[in-house]
Amino acid sequence: MTGKLPGEMDGLRFLRAMARLGWHVVRQHGSHRVLQHQGTGATLTVAFHGTIKRSFAKKILGQAGLSEEEFLEEF
Repeated sequence: MTGKLPGEMDGLRFLRAMARLGWHVVRQHGSHRVLQHQGTGATLTVAFHGTIKRSFAKKILGQAGLSEEEFLEEF
């Protein structure tokens, strides 16, 4: 997929793409999932409610140090 992030995306598909980029769920508390990068050990907390809006995805990708293009290659 190329271009820009969709307006809304399936949360499970988002998590699978993040996993291909080295981020894995290490724990969950309620609707929040904590992702950790297997190489750097960096962590992200993601509120997970089934779908993820473009603005929230951009924020997560920025915190992860990923560009939209990198993410879309895996999405």
